[in-house]
Amino acid sequence: MKKYKAQLTPRARASITRIISRLETEASGPVARKVRRGLMEAIRKLRTLPESHQVFEEISDEQTVYRRMLQWDYKIVFTVNKDLQEVVVVQVYHSARGPQWIDSQFKE
Repeated sequence: MKKYKAQLTPRARASITRIISRLETEASGPVARKVRRGLMEAIRKLRTLPESHQVFEEISDEQTVYRRMLQWDYKIVFTVNKDLQEVVVVQVYHSARGPQWIDSQFKE
């Protein structure tokens, strides 16, 4: 089975940092660390069969197909480049975010 390289964009890294900082403040350090580990493990799992995840129709277009996966209450949005055998995580966010926020992140 092919393994893809998984990488995060600066925007995705910043999103995870914001999520963890908020959890440290609103919940606790152990909760924040658990969520961080869970998100990073989910991203690592994208290295195998990334195309098995749902296409994110609302933001995909002819040039870019975005996919998404759910890890607890967080959505991980990514693209797959078959030629380079890589998965690029472009955004991580809480699933309570509405369509307007999603549009503001992906549509110009």
